[in-house]
Amino acid sequence: MFKQVEDYPVDPIMIGADYFAADPRKDKLNLTVGIYQDEHGQTPVLKAVKLAERKLVETQTSKSYLALTGDAEYCRVLGREIMGDAYDDGWVSAQTSGGAVALRVMADLLAQVPKPPVVWLQTPTYGNYVPILSAAKAIFAQVPYYDRLAAQITFDQMLEGLKAARAGDVFLMQGVCHNPTGADMTPEQFDALLDLLEARGIVPWIDLAYLGFAQSWDADCAMARKIAGRFPECIVCITLSKSFGIYRDRAGALFVKTRSGDRDRMHRAVSAIVRSGASHAPDHGPSVVRTILQDDIVKGLWLDELEQMRTRVAQVRKQIAYTERAEFGTDKLACIARQAGMFSLLPLTEAQETALTRDHGIHVVKGGRVNVARLGVEDITKLIGAISEVTSAT
Repeated sequence: MFKQVEDYPVDPIMIGADYFAADPRKDKLNLTVGIYQDEHGQTPVLKAVKLAERKLVETQTSKSYLALTGDAEYCRVLGREIMGDAYDDGWVSAQTSGGAVALRVMADLLAQVPKPPVVWLQTPTYGNYVPILSAAKAIFAQVPYYDRLAAQITFDQMLEGLKAARAGDVFLMQGVCHNPTGADMTPEQFDALLDLLEARGIVPWIDLAYLGFAQSWDADCAMARKIAGRFPECIVCITLSKSFGIYRDRAGALFVKTRSGDRDRMHRAVSAIVRSGASHAPDHGPSVVRTILQDDIVKGLWLDELEQMRTRVAQVRKQIAYTERAEFGTDKLACIARQAGMFSLLPLTEAQETALTRDHGIHVVKGGRVNVARLGVEDITKLIGAISEVTSAT
């Protein structure tokens, strides 16, 4: 029977990790998987997380199931943190196993409505969007967002592409620290985008994964707050893996703003989809997050640690541009210093990207995405030298 199973497309991030593991070279460099690392190459457990976990061990009284939509208090606290005063009882919320499950629940829901909307995507964008939407059998289309070789956002082309959207369609965008490009819209561009979405009746769907890595936790919530305060219907998904360093503990949430008459039906729909899929979300990670956010002292410690992570990534970006200019006399990677977050797209052709791995043992995600947070001081010179060679050779 299993002979009938066809080949499935494999996530390019996972392929990159497999290629790296199979590479026998001692000096190979892995820039694929999207996790934060400190200057020692470690992904530490935050002190604030440790404190919250100790408190949970001492105070938690049960491991019984939560509701299908999870811990209502976690959703309330997190919703207020992200959307501010725009978050109230009119929202439908669900605690989810990371951001991917939140995205899948919403994709399933959109695919099942009688007149399914088109979900419009930025290109390039997060590599798991298409598999999630495809698995849910949701309808999607794409608009250009970023020119890899020119290393700049194609904003006007994106707006032009969205003019093909109909009222009731959905635009799935990312918040700060755009994955995979690292290139975020300016506040003026974002306002212009919202003007277009509102004028055409397009529902905004924002995916948040790197809050605190651009400017600060509070400042990075601004995009979601603008959407939540302006639109009668919108969708917000979040994963807290990066912001709290709890990757394996799967803390996420789905928030849907509805009109008042639709809220109860939406809640039942989300509950039914959760039940048929992930069922009950794991609670350890979300409980850690809730505990931190509700304790001013521990929250202050966490914000300090988040700022340390943000600062390190920003310094790595600046060091890349400085080292290239000082040691190689070029500015091919100057764009990286202007971007934010853990990811950037190297301005390389497909052939140059292949040579980077084949000849220099530098492994990147197909399409040129690199995780700059995984670069140590010596790695920066190695990366720039390799890029200089592969670009000069072609």
